[in-house]
Amino acid sequence: MLIRDFHPARILLIRLARLGDVILLLPAIRLLRRRFPHSHIAALVGHRCAPILEMCGAINEVIAVDRVAMRDGSRLVAIWDVLKLAERIRRARYELVLDFHSFRETNLLAWYSRADWRLGLKRAHGSYLPFCFNLGPVLEDKSQHVACVFRSLLNPLGVEPYEGEIQLDLSAEDLSKADDFLLNQQIPPGTTLLGFNVGAGSPGRIWPKENFAELARRLILQHNAGVIFFSGPQDGNFSREAAQLTNDPRTLVANSLSLKLLAAVISRCKLFVSNDTGPMHLGPATGVPTLGLFSLGHPEHYRPLGQHSRFVRRHPIEALQVEEVYEMVSEMIYAIQR
Repeated sequence: MLIRDFHPARILLIRLARLGDVILLLPAIRLLRRRFPHSHIAALVGHRCAPILEMCGAINEVIAVDRVAMRDGSRLVAIWDVLKLAERIRRARYELVLDFHSFRETNLLAWYSRADWRLGLKRAHGSYLPFCFNLGPVLEDKSQHVACVFRSLLNPLGVEPYEGEIQLDLSAEDLSKADDFLLNQQIPPGTTLLGFNVGAGSPGRIWPKENFAELARRLILQHNAGVIFFSGPQDGNFSREAAQLTNDPRTLVANSLSLKLLAAVISRCKLFVSNDTGPMHLGPATGVPTLGLFSLGHPEHYRPLGQHSRFVRRHPIEALQVEEVYEMVSEMIYAIQR
């Protein structure tokens, strides 16, 4: 069923978790904005991922929730917080709700909203409460890239099936903070910067830090570049250890940055190399060609987007040789220069 002639004044999107998935939702959001240019679009998202949607100009309002605190905290407090959230959504009088997450709790929030139209993604291996929706369901196609799956949820709205942009709208303030960060690290303006995201969510996805260090040494010599080692708070001193192994003053460490500053610093790189993890998608989202290093994950679903981005998959990840990555990165740099 299509609702091409429907023009909702207020729209709610639901996608609570996983940084990479929230970034890959951006093309669908931009297509939705193009379809409904005058609608108020709000997004319900986990608080850790909220800065991503705050950097998307197609969103009018970001509603951030701390699902971890609700899950692990006091049962009574969690119930109270859920009830307050449900009432907030109902009072907002959304006319269209799109559930991109499709857990039982998000299905129920869509139903409780009393929106005129409610549409949800039916995941291949997940819960789906059909009574919560009056459109769909849209079936998840596991053969497609996640960004394509998200776009498919817009088909019943009459959205044209062309690709949207995976693009963050970085503010002048964020970019200025990134430039100040690099200046404080004594990186001269105009330096060719290469970003390496050396952390990941699980050990099986992490290319050895010795390999990242050897790759950095070779690229610094070949391209007279500077290399930034990125990692998150869950990765400990991984980026610092990789930089120390490189043993070159043209390396710097950028660990545990805020999401907005992380995105802005990555945007100053010519190329981004990343393990298969959420921050990998910040490269394409800031216009930086990205090489994704895959092992346990499935690149057909999560490969980095963008015209010049590439990926390589070896299992186990230790089987991926430095020479192979070096050749791919060099080819990407030459392609960018051309």
